Amino acid sequence: MDFILDEWKRGFTPEALTEIAGLWNANAAGRHAFYAWTGTLLERMLVANGRCLGRILSARTNSGELAGWTHVTLLAEEGYPRAGVVEMLLVDRRFRRCGLGGALLEAGISLLERQTPKPEFIDALGAWPYGCAYNALADGSERSGVFLSEAGLYRLFRCAGFEPVRKSLVMRASLADLAVRPPPRGGEFHITPRREKTWLDRTFRGRELWDFNMTLADGNPLSRAIFGFMEGESRQEGKAIFSLFGVNTPIDLRNRGYAGINISHLMAHVAGLGGEVMELHAYADNAPALALYRGLGFREAAETMMLHRPGRRRPD
Repeated sequence: MDFILDEWKRGFTPEALTEIAGLWNANAAGRHAFYAWTGTLLERMLVANGRCLGRILSARTNSGELAGWTHVTLLAEEGYPRAGVVEMLLVDRRFRRCGLGGALLEAGISLLERQTPKPEFIDALGAWPYGCAYNALADGSERSGVFLSEAGLYRLFRCAGFEPVRKSLVMRASLADLAVRPPPRGGEFHITPRREKTWLDRTFRGRELWDFNMTLADGNPLSRAIFGFMEGESRQEGKAIFSLFGVNTPIDLRNRGYAGINISHLMAHVAGLGGEVMELHAYADNAPALALYRGLGFREAAETMMLHRPGRRRPD
């Protein structure tokens, strides 16, 4: 079957964005962190995202029916390598195994590699910290690479020259039965909206993230965790799911159990809000972190792989 690739565009009409969102809703239900999109959400997450170069390419059949689309960005943020990102690649189930996914991916790679200066590498689907717009991030979940359960998509990127970089585990804990750890002497807990805006806050573009801080009475920090409500996943699964985006303890205070204490109290707080499950992503080779999370009741739910395509030199 022949397909027609549209010109690369930064923006679409509201009607086209609604059509693109509909293709996602019809094909992505059931995948991890599925969230039904609307044209308005895509406008906010993609077109209005001024952080980086972003382009959308759609593919249609000869009769004009939307068959697939991809979105790529170029990240040029201070403190990170210049990287291209294939943020999204979706082909309608009816048109898979016809070469369309490979054609869209090849077009996206070509566009990114033509930029000046060229990206040092291209990331597959926005693994941290290179995802700028969405994919699973649109619904309140974190993104850490291509899900290994999506074997066809994984093979597609590998055939296009993307190489495995680092595996992550998606872990979940039930909040039904908690063992809250006693705080250190003088320890206090404070919950505050995120005042220091980082890439994480910009990625969520309006979704509320919170800091859960354990401090001494004088305000000196002992541990800080970042969390938020996973709206889309909760809606899909019919249960209240929250995401833990990381925990940080000052270097000179580590190995004293503060992170575990803080997370256990965070989990109790979330349970008090009606939360039923907490999810996090952790690198599979980070043994201390995995031991910490497993000790708090987290268990493996899925695996992802960060995939990068090395930068290519232009012919002289």
